[in-house]
Amino acid sequence: MMIAFDHLVIYSNDPVRHQEIFSSSHNQVGVPGGKHSLWGTFNHLAFYKNNAYIEWLGIENDEQAEQSDNPLIQHAFHSKSKEQEGPIQFALRINNMDDYLNYFNEKGIEYDGPFPGQRTRPDGSVLEWKMLFPKYNFDAEPLPFLIEWNGEGNIPTDEADLNPSEFNNVTIHSQNPEAFASRMQEIYQLGDPMQSKSRYEWPLENGKLFVSKGRGIEARFKFNLIKFKSSY
Repeated sequence: MMIAFDHLVIYSNDPVRHQEIFSSSHNQVGVPGGKHSLWGTFNHLAFYKNNAYIEWLGIENDEQAEQSDNPLIQHAFHSKSKEQEGPIQFALRINNMDDYLNYFNEKGIEYDGPFPGQRTRPDGSVLEWKMLFPKYNFDAEPLPFLIEWNGEGNIPTDEADLNPSEFNNVTIHSQNPEAFASRMQEIYQLGDPMQSKSRYEWPLENGKLFVSKGRGIEARFKFNLIKFKSSY
């Protein structure tokens, strides 16, 4: 079963500024993403060579975002309301969403979606995708959402916009890592993890996924030299 890290979602009050600060501080290429007209949001991006990217997600229409039934947009609005900027979520890329829907229904795993999404890129082309969200508490450990792209997915239209480094790993910190790791294993059908003390590890198609003791999400890019971390 194919499962890969797709992208890290960073809520920002000013995606343009935060992407530009990131790019200049780490000598990385960042680009405008586009607008999500149905949700009142927009984004800026940084792409990596192993088909992963960073998304700085901002809200430009509070009313639309607040009324959205999409959990990611709800989470972003929740973060804005609490004045909490930083990583809030990440997506795992799959190519078999119907299989996951059947599995969730069979196992009684609560979820929202699938939600169709689309965004018009600066060059006028339209990206389309579907998102599936296992239910989670915005003030606790996030359960990553599943994304399935229509076509080749979210890749840069210009090779010059592709950073030569790679995504390395993402960690969800939990106060009870054993229980949370077991929950992750069941929901995403990850198989048995490698374990070292209170750290659990699974291989992804393009990196590694960890559960460890603590609070927040931590993602590493460029051979661990670029790190994002947040608390919840």
